[in-house]
Amino acid sequence: MHAANHWHAYAWVGHARPDDNARVDPNQPVPPLEIAHWLRKPSRHVAETFDNNPEGVESAAKWMQAGGEEHEFASEESFPLDARMTYVKDDIRRGADAVWGYYSRNLRYVSRALVACPREDQSCPYGR
Repeated sequence: MHAANHWHAYAWVGHARPDDNARVDPNQPVPPLEIAHWLRKPSRHVAETFDNNPEGVESAAKWMQAGGEEHEFASEESFPLDARMTYVKDDIRRGADAVWGYYSRNLRYVSRALVACPREDQSCPYGR
């Protein structure tokens, strides 16, 4: 994959991981089966968009961290947020995707994704 021009941010929280039927329907706000398929969803499902520049990278990382703080990982002791953020920052500095899917302490399934755009196989939800 080539480096992103920008990232689209997607967030979803539910009582359980969505079933595969919902995951293949682009009109559903749930996480898809493949990361790139977030871009197939209507733009109304985009939480935010961040440009690939120093300010955008910093803002994207803060967006991911805010989600991790709001929905604490069920195994926070074994993989703390600051350790997870190291990977997120490395991924987005390289222009790659950063994706989380986990169960929170309150047993919600949490999905947060920064999806690199554009891609060869997917068009931008905003036509950028």
